[in-house]
Amino acid sequence: MGSFESQIRGVVDSIRHGHGAAHALAVADSRSFVRSLFLASGVRLDVFGFLQTPRHITDIARRTGCERLDRLEAWLSVGVELRELTRRTDQYTTRGRRARALAGGDPLLTAHYRSMLDYQAGPYDELDVLLREPDHGRSDLDAHARVIAEVSLAAAPFVIPFLRAIVHEVKPARVLDVGCGSGMYTRALLETDPLLRVDAIDRSDDVVTAARDALATASLADRVELHVGDIREWQAGTVPEFDVVMLVNNVYYFDIRERVALSQRLRSLLRDGGALVVVTMTTPGSIAGTHLNFMLTSQQGAASLPRSGDIERDLRDAGFTRIDTHKLVPTEPFIGITAHR
Repeated sequence: MGSFESQIRGVVDSIRHGHGAAHALAVADSRSFVRSLFLASGVRLDVFGFLQTPRHITDIARRTGCERLDRLEAWLSVGVELRELTRRTDQYTTRGRRARALAGGDPLLTAHYRSMLDYQAGPYDELDVLLREPDHGRSDLDAHARVIAEVSLAAAPFVIPFLRAIVHEVKPARVLDVGCGSGMYTRALLETDPLLRVDAIDRSDDVVTAARDALATASLADRVELHVGDIREWQAGTVPEFDVVMLVNNVYYFDIRERVALSQRLRSLLRDGGALVVVTMTTPGSIAGTHLNFMLTSQQGAASLPRSGDIERDLRDAGFTRIDTHKLVPTEPFIGITAHR
């Protein structure tokens, strides 16, 4: 009894000593957390599109393979309380802005919520192991390469104008897109200049397959050569072939000790007067950046975000002389760098 009473007194004292505001913030945090969990699990269940029209709970059970109707009803009730779903006589349909966007198949939002359960929470859950076992690292970069590529497209509205400006300035005939991901930036370049040809390379078979499908759908596949491989080992031509080499949102996957050698390698692929383009978040300076850096350092290997000035220094050490840095997002340490050979 005494122990229970002391716990109650501790709660009361906490509120009295000014922690009430912290408690209120914690409640708000937990509501946001529940909303994220609900939406992420719904994406994984692939159910929001089905709920664009009202569905009876038994239809939802059949759609999801549910054998425990009480659990399904409990989960759906969470969505109702969050106002992401509407319930009328055991029929449910999407209501909230996020749920309706997911139901409509918004690819970026779908990838964003899927990534929360797939890999974003993992490093925090495993923090004790990651700190105590130096040889332990996660494999999210390989296991979830396609989702990671899709999530990274959140930066596209800022990156694409920067890349298009480079095309107009350099007027390249041939471009190499290193770590091409979904092919979004390859497509942007091809649409900017109808005479441009692009080689694109990525380490993931799944990612390259998705890029190939997307470019074919856009009727651009005839001007692209897609490759699966590691740029450090890829056998290009015997003479420099490219007017522009792009490294967009992926320099941080390379060990910091290897980045000068990487820059030298990419410089060797450029024709005289060509430009290496690097786009990256840096750290510190934002919650998004520090979160990404933590996830990167939690992986197998030695991935990490560069700090301010790191990339420019590496490029100078690699032999580049004219280096220009542009801040692409006013509120974030997100930069675009051009380095001319």
